[in-house]
Amino acid sequence: MRATLLLTLTLATLVSSAQSTSPDTLTTAPSQTAEVVVKELSPTQLSAMLETDTLFIYDCNEPDMFAEAHVPGAKLIVYDEVTAESLPADRTATLVFYCYSQECPAGTTAARTAMSFGYTDVYSMIAGITGWQDAGLPTEP
Repeated sequence: MRATLLLTLTLATLVSSAQSTSPDTLTTAPSQTAEVVVKELSPTQLSAMLETDTLFIYDCNEPDMFAEAHVPGAKLIVYDEVTAESLPADRTATLVFYCYSQECPAGTTAARTAMSFGYTDVYSMIAGITGWQDAGLPTEP
């Protein structure tokens, strides 16, 4: 009887805890159990933002690919070596990361890292430089 009561109380506590944590109350703050969701931009959306003073664009491709073609104004950055020191001091600045194509996760990985440092306006251009070029947008060599 005592074991049944203990089991019932434990189950009731678990059910109550699960019900109080609705999707509306969850945050996207970095943690070890929740994956950080990165906002996405299309090439045309990024193109429309190019004249913004607080926009910082980061290319996560290899140096030879960056030298061949990159989004105007982009800086080359190694996706798994992003540090707070390599990013702007203003944590509210708009940061956009991209890689080669939709199949390349490097831009999104770098964006998640920036978010873990407290940057609040962070995007990934999932289409990558190939999507930028496919949209007919200009590149810098």
